Amino acid sequence: MLAAVLIGQAGEADAPPLKPVRPWNIEYADSMCVAARAYGDVAAPITIAFKPTPFSDMLQAVVLGTRSQLGRQARVDVSVEAPGREFGEKFEGTRVHLPKDDRAVISFYISRDQLESLVGAPKFTVRASGGPPISVNLAMGKPVLAGLRACETDLLVHFGYDPAKIAAVVTPAQSISPAEWITNEDYPLSALSERLDGISYIGWTLSVEGRVTNCKVLQSSGVSALDQAACGAVMKRGRAKPALDAAGKPVESYSTRRVRWQLPG
Repeated sequence: MLAAVLIGQAGEADAPPLKPVRPWNIEYADSMCVAARAYGDVAAPITIAFKPTPFSDMLQAVVLGTRSQLGRQARVDVSVEAPGREFGEKFEGTRVHLPKDDRAVISFYISRDQLESLVGAPKFTVRASGGPPISVNLAMGKPVLAGLRACETDLLVHFGYDPAKIAAVVTPAQSISPAEWITNEDYPLSALSERLDGISYIGWTLSVEGRVTNCKVLQSSGVSALDQAACGAVMKRGRAKPALDAAGKPVESYSTRRVRWQLPG
């Protein structure tokens, strides 16, 4: 889980990083895997978690704490620091107050390569605009990443994907302009007129030619029209450089995506 170090007023030196209070835990959820660790005060810890989407190049990074620990609710720019690692860019994120208690969540997305670079990092700091810095003794080793990969494979087998084909991929497929696969114009008119939104979790096969085939809904948004639109758009526009096996030959592979349908305004 995540532990964070809070810093006081602007201009003060960063407080020492929070120490782990629990070991890393790999959580198997219905449609995702989560690696999480708690830091700081056992009674009120800060938790850091990483939530990959199977076969996606990106994953969600999460900081969970109290509202006073993390700051006010807002869209935020997030910078990440770790000794000897270069992240450079700032990440777009959100800081949300949970409705049923005093907890808050900061979330943003990083790449798998960036997560892997954190292995062995002695310190991990998250700076979200408008709130205090959060610093922890991350203490994340390679077994954590291996546990996440094993969880992802188990999850995909649960969804009906072939484990032999998963194991055959040495070089993953590379999506071509994935941001253009689904656009605002794909929002179903029926859902717009009824003010319906949600998140469709879909998966598909990438052929040896790099085309999207056999798209299916892994977890419904609760609105059939949104789920169908997500698969339809990906089937229509999705293209990729195919995955390669150990001999460098193109092979079939799988990919998944969470599509957030959000009403305008």
